Amino acid sequence: HHLDRATRLRSSEEIMEELANEAQYIVIYDNQTLFCKDWDLTRLNLNQIEELCEKTGSTPVSTFLGMLDGVEAMFGVDLIGGNSDIIPSTATAISGGAEFGDVRTGAPLLSSIDNELVLHAMALAQWQRQAPYCTACGSPTILLEAGTCRECTNSSCGQKSWPRQDPSMIAVISSPDKERVLLGRSLRHPPKMYTALAGFVEAGETFEKAVAREVYEETGVRIDEDSVEYIGSQPWPFPQSIMIGFSATADDSQQLNVDENELVDAAWFDRDQVKAAATVPGAVMRKEVAKAAMEKDPTLELLIPPKGVLARTLLDTWLDRRI
Repeated sequence: HHLDRATRLRSSEEIMEELANEAQYIVIYDNQTLFCKDWDLTRLNLNQIEELCEKTGSTPVSTFLGMLDGVEAMFGVDLIGGNSDIIPSTATAISGGAEFGDVRTGAPLLSSIDNELVLHAMALAQWQRQAPYCTACGSPTILLEAGTCRECTNSSCGQKSWPRQDPSMIAVISSPDKERVLLGRSLRHPPKMYTALAGFVEAGETFEKAVAREVYEETGVRIDEDSVEYIGSQPWPFPQSIMIGFSATADDSQQLNVDENELVDAAWFDRDQVKAAATVPGAVMRKEVAKAAMEKDPTLELLIPPKGVLARTLLDTWLDRRI
């Protein structure tokens, strides 16, 4: 499957109205979307969206996501306001059994195209919520371009703004012999969940310098800055990041000095330890799933993020000895 964002169509209100009538909708509610019981992404039609909003009092904010395989219009719809006590149960009834689940932990379990769709919808919803007023003059703004642009309503200003993403680096740091990897655990992670080190890129800073700075600030380890290599990227709209993945090497004999304001712990793990963790299935970022995994196999020395997130891609690439 392929999603064509079809930016050329956004400016035509007539085309958007026509497409909206037959479109499929990805529902966003807070930081959640609708999942089937087997973690497939649920799509609703316009009649279902209208029924949901009528019964719950929610206001739908729709955004054109693009054309799926060139033939099917896809929209995101953010449910604003309404009766929060009945929104989940009403959505479940209208959708035929789907339930709201957290996008952050659920998106990695989706197919590639559904992951792209829900992160696209989530990113636009987050931006729309955060930008109701003009940053130049403070006047209210209105949405244009099928929900992808805001324009100031002050006729003497008229400034337009578009969604933005904040660059964040994430990096797998390996020992010179590639046999050990440096990982960290934050307070929000389940016990024994370790992942690649990450942090925001500062203004006027290169990605490579950000990798070196963040690794040192969080762990006290100096990397070989000439070893930094780009691996891949992933949108992470919580609220508006773009994760940019790298690999790098560092002397693993350096003493660790963990910044406890950022991490609970950091440690070097060998290849066998990470391989064992890679066999654990499911949404292990969820505390109940992580707990069940550790109870099933108490010999596990760590857990790592699930497939579908960039941190895992970096670790799998390291395990395959490609970095």
